[in-house]
Amino acid sequence: MAAACDNGCPWGELGDFVKDAMKPYGYSVILCRNCNRWYGPGLVSEHDYPPPLDEINLEDGVNVRIDAPVDFGVTSSAMLSSAYHNMLANKGPYRNLRLIAKIEEPFYFLVAARKESGIKDIKHIKEQHLSVKIVGADRSIMTILKYYGITAEDIQTWGGKMGVSIGDALKGEFDIISGFLASPAMNPESSYWTTLSQKFDLYFLELPEDLLKLIAEQNVDADFVEVQNSMLRGIHRRIRTLGRSGEAIFVRDDTPDQSAYDLAKAIDENHGALKWFIRVYTYDPKTVWQNFDVPLHPGAEKYYREVGYMK
Repeated sequence: MAAACDNGCPWGELGDFVKDAMKPYGYSVILCRNCNRWYGPGLVSEHDYPPPLDEINLEDGVNVRIDAPVDFGVTSSAMLSSAYHNMLANKGPYRNLRLIAKIEEPFYFLVAARKESGIKDIKHIKEQHLSVKIVGADRSIMTILKYYGITAEDIQTWGGKMGVSIGDALKGEFDIISGFLASPAMNPESSYWTTLSQKFDLYFLELPEDLLKLIAEQNVDADFVEVQNSMLRGIHRRIRTLGRSGEAIFVRDDTPDQSAYDLAKAIDENHGALKWFIRVYTYDPKTVWQNFDVPLHPGAEKYYREVGYMK
């Protein structure tokens, strides 16, 4: 199974969950602990072998590479959708992928500024030609800057910097941070939000509705949500923003119906164990069998119809 490291990464946690859930059904699930990033869907689709361990794997404590073809995996709902419908990391589409189960797992889109910067609205950067150091340079932050008529060149001209690393941010070398992985959990992908909000005084910005819509259009899994008061240190009110939720357990279309049925059943019958992981996972009978039009495996569909989740 294409999973991930056991340092709290969601795919690693869900790999552990699936492995334990399948034991009573006579299955021995072997977890590929590589940081699969965008590799998982392609490895499963092509029944390929995991890539060699790289520096990221070794830093995560993964020092064993499974030398066997990958049969199934877990990835984000959005990545599975991209892999099936379009392309993922310039490869694909992988039209032989099939959904087994979607597990809900919320992340939030947040934008925050160091309080000492005095920034309470991104427009102030343009109006005052502020010198700001911005963490990252992903599509979302570029969309925000463009909305306010700011270019990356402007940031540099005014003495600022784009693409500040998380490592430098943890040293205090930042003014603005934004991203979709915000949560209070300490999994590797989200922990910087928790750490930065504890270490530095942050002001959390609220973006205009039409700007949020632009960002939502770029992310198939984005929904309008509210961040609750005190979710992180420095959040002292409810903030309307965007959220993303969903990790998908998936197989190939040649997976035997009985195996797919057993996998869907095991996940359901053991979903109570999901509450004991680092991340907030939930099992929703109304959404477990849906993932942005990625086809459901017939074996899993049979199970969901038997228990009444699908009509």
